[in-house]
This record gives sequence, structure tokens and C-alpha cells, in this order.
Amino acid sequence: MNLEQMEYCLEVAKTHSITIASTNLRVTPSTISQAISRLEEELNLKLFERTRKGAIPLSEAGPILDRFKEVLDKVRQIKESTDVIGQGELKLSVIPGGVPSIVQTISSMKKSHPDIKFELSEKASWKIIQEIRDKQADIGLIAIYEEDVRKLLKGLSFQAIDQGKLFACVSKRNALAKKRTVTLKDLQEETFVLFNDEFVDPLMEEISRLYGDANVLLRTNNSEVIGAALLQLDAVTIGHEYSFANGSKALDLEVVKLELDLPQRNILIGWVMEQAKLASPLVKRFMERYRYEHHSR
Repeated sequence: MNLEQMEYCLEVAKTHSITIASTNLRVTPSTISQAISRLEEELNLKLFERTRKGAIPLSEAGPILDRFKEVLDKVRQIKESTDVIGQGELKLSVIPGGVPSIVQTISSMKKSHPDIKFELSEKASWKIIQEIRDKQADIGLIAIYEEDVRKLLKGLSFQAIDQGKLFACVSKRNALAKKRTVTLKDLQEETFVLFNDEFVDPLMEEISRLYGDANVLLRTNNSEVIGAALLQLDAVTIGHEYSFANGSKALDLEVVKLELDLPQRNILIGWVMEQAKLASPLVKRFMERYRYEHHSR
């Protein structure tokens, strides 16, 4: 058992994908697959169920993955105690719904490196990509259709950290909360509060085309406003899984995530930056810290 095997396991557990984990960790999928298989043999315990949908951690693996994270956290702390990053500045631009997880990472990193300055803004993915190309942001967290990566991010570095699709979200008091899956017809008379998210626009246009103008109460980049509207106005929001996964724990207890009964393309969530930024000690340290902070989420 070694640190690399632990890191591979945690990254696969987070992304549910050996392929995405290999991209994030800059090794081949076979390297990760073989390392995990050797570790499972050594432990005499299967850690992941490998299916066509990905690699899913088994319940028996939970305590072991927690221990792996504890070990890697200790190693990270030792490394960071010897870091000499200095008084750097990092400009981050993230998709709506992504701010809570970024703030958590910034707060954690400031404890080790209090002199680092962070600038954080929340924007749509297309705007973030533009800011990266215009050198107005150092790194960005975006959502992008998997098949668009090569075309839209040409010349940039992209590291996927998650994947998923669009969902609807309502409070537990909403009548739709009793459903597991909703159709566009189910949503036609609902009041919507939406992120300024380009992935939502085609769906809202389709509802309006089929059933008349959709009732969109407001659009915002503020996650707290969305949460308040769901609870107080009995509204519906639509967004990708990452936005819901990184909301407040208190809100998680009050809302229900519903699958959308319609064909969807796979959406990747990931970091985008100029190739040169990959060599920045500050960027590397921030991304490592983010990965460690969110392995168990």
C-alpha cells in the first residue's frame, strides 16, 4: 500500500470515473485501474463496483477511504509547512453554485498561507473562458458539454473534476417533491428561480415553446437567493448536479433533487486555465487543496 494508491482511490471515489481521475492526476487509466486492483488484492476487499456508468465505491470501502484521506491530509500538511509560496495573488472565476466549495478551500488555504490574496467572482461558463483567454482570471471552474471541450477550449488546459446532467430542485413542501422524475409538462405551471446558467436556457425555451411562456421569477448568480426562493416561494430551480452538491448542508435537508425525463448530454465540471498556469506553485497548491477538501463530499 502506498500514497499513490490512496490518492487514486480517493480521486476515483470523487469522480466515479477512472478516466476522469486519470486526467486529473495526469496518469493513464490503466495505471489507476491496475493500482486499485493490486490494492484490493492486498486488502482482500473490493473497494469499487465497476460498471458501464463508472466506478462506484462500495459501502465497505467508506471507512477505508476515510482513513486514506486522513493519511493524505497529514502528508499535505507536512508538505505545506515547507512551502514557500510567498505573497501571491490568485484570481478565480467560477460557475453559479460553485462558490461555497471554493470559499471553503480559500478559507482552509489562508490558514497555511495568510499572505496570499484571493479574488473570486461568479459567472457563466462562456464568460469564464473568455476571462481566461483575456488573462483577467488565473483559473476558472466551468461546466461544459463533454463533446465541446476540444472545440471551445482549444489551446487551454482543462481538468475535469466531476460530471453529470441537469436536475430540477424543489422544496420538500412542493407537490413535485413526491416524484422522482419530472417531465417538462410537469413543470409548465411552476414558478422558476434560475442561475444565470447557459445550460438552462434551451430547456426553458422548450417549455415556453410547448406550453407558453415559462414563469421565470428571477435569475441570479447568488446561491443563497436561489435557496431562499425554493423554501419561501415554493419555486423550482434547474441546474447541474455540481451546483446542488455544493450547496449548504442546511438547505440539503429541505430540498429534493428530481431527475428530468428528457434526453441530455453529459456535462463536465472542471478547471480551465492557460497551459502556462499549470507550472504555477500557487495554482498547483490551490488545486491540490481543493481536491483534498472535496474528496469526501
